[in-house]
Amino acid sequence: MLGVKITQEEGSITLDQQHFSKSLLELYGMGSCRPASTPLIPNCHLEPATADKVDKFKALGVNYHSTIGSINYLSTAMCPDLSFAVSTLSQFLENPGIRHWHGFLHFLKYLNGFQDLGLSYHRKAIAVIVAYSNTDWGNCLLACRSVTSYLACFNQCLVVWKTRRQPTVALSTAKAEYESLYDLASELLCLSQWCHEAGLVSCNTPIPIHEDNQACINMANGNSNIHAKRMKHIDIQLDFVKECIKYEKICLVYTPIKDMLADFLTKSVPRPSLTQALHALGVFSLGVRGVLKMKEYKKLKV
Repeated sequence: MLGVKITQEEGSITLDQQHFSKSLLELYGMGSCRPASTPLIPNCHLEPATADKVDKFKALGVNYHSTIGSINYLSTAMCPDLSFAVSTLSQFLENPGIRHWHGFLHFLKYLNGFQDLGLSYHRKAIAVIVAYSNTDWGNCLLACRSVTSYLACFNQCLVVWKTRRQPTVALSTAKAEYESLYDLASELLCLSQWCHEAGLVSCNTPIPIHEDNQACINMANGNSNIHAKRMKHIDIQLDFVKECIKYEKICLVYTPIKDMLADFLTKSVPRPSLTQALHALGVFSLGVRGVLKMKEYKKLKV
């Protein structure tokens, strides 16, 4: 993988992008900036810049598309903590302004403080997959679209994560949550098939998906007909998830929002909440500074 350092030891493999992060910071002259504790500026709600502000920003000669492209690779390849911030900043590719550029610089400040985070995968006799699905309903104030997020852990370390704005407006929280659940179920089928082809034995079939919306769980399990008429537009997604449950590919586990590890993928959360989630997901520090030392990893459980 481009820009990824791979360190192999007996029984484990570690991946990080510290060198890529340093190069990015040096490119924008942010290698010695004061670190920030969160990827996005707290309590800052970004909106598209007006035409005159866009023109003023373009006059500065800044290539906003290129900058967002560089950090997008970081968030998708190795850094789940950057995912929501990148998704937010990328919404303004067509109409960026000074505020969005300040948001990008704040992002780099965070990266300077936590560039040494990495993922470590440990060899085990069996494969254990656990997943989380979450949605922030109507998160986008301009288009009223929801933010989908999900993640999956393989033997206590992240292998799949996703943050994206849903393409259409969801009329209910259940609909928004169900779209995220549908995407995750599809992803897990691929992951399960990969484990089978690789000769790995899974001890947790069906794969548990942690979900914080009771209405969504009830519909998937066929325990609720209350909203049937209002949910006809998601029949295909609903039938697909029901089929996955019927054939014991997945199962849904209710998890309150305080224990929802995918919450940081749908919104900007305080540093303590982000740290707690990264701890539980096996995202650790290489030792310079960060949230987790390698020796602590074995104590954690998802």
